[in-house]
Amino acid sequence: MASSIFSLSFVLIFSLYISLASAATAPIVPYLDGLLENGDFEEGPKPSELKKTVIIGKYSLPEWEISGVVEWVSGGPQEGGFYFPIPRGAHAIRLGNEASISQYVEVKPNTAYSLTFGATRTCAQDEVLTLSAGDTSSDLPIQTLYSADGGDTYAWAFKTTSNYVEVKFHNPGMQEDPACGPILDHIAIKELPMATYTKGKPTIH
Repeated sequence: MASSIFSLSFVLIFSLYISLASAATAPIVPYLDGLLENGDFEEGPKPSELKKTVIIGKYSLPEWEISGVVEWVSGGPQEGGFYFPIPRGAHAIRLGNEASISQYVEVKPNTAYSLTFGATRTCAQDEVLTLSAGDTSSDLPIQTLYSADGGDTYAWAFKTTSNYVEVKFHNPGMQEDPACGPILDHIAIKELPMATYTKGKPTIH
């Protein structure tokens, strides 16, 4: 009897030790409320990785992976009489037809987050931005064209299923002119209380 009690006590103590050790070594994901890494795009490619404004190389934009024609642009007058208003900082990203930028973010599983970002369309034609985070995606029409303050700020919510999520911004190329494409800037993420979460529905501010 005493031997059985001793064995049971040992098992309980050992199990408690393992649980405490696991809790102590488990990674702590911080509360997210701020810009993504290089979310304001002020850190640009090396001069050798630029052809005028077009970024050359899949990993040439710090902290981001790019695909297609992605431009690192500065605010102000552009060639061809264009003007890019960039109210937050000096630089932003322009996505050409079928172009995208993406970044992996460490998150808490089963948690709601909101992405906020500034976006402006650069041509009179309709422009659409596809947002995705994990298995959630939405198409967002870009409404503002060359506004004085540099475009609208959008918010988009999603819920995580794992410890990492790939956040992607994609121009599906709905406009006829391949040179057209939305300007993105100031991409931030914030953890949300679950009571305020509405899956994948973009809002505009």
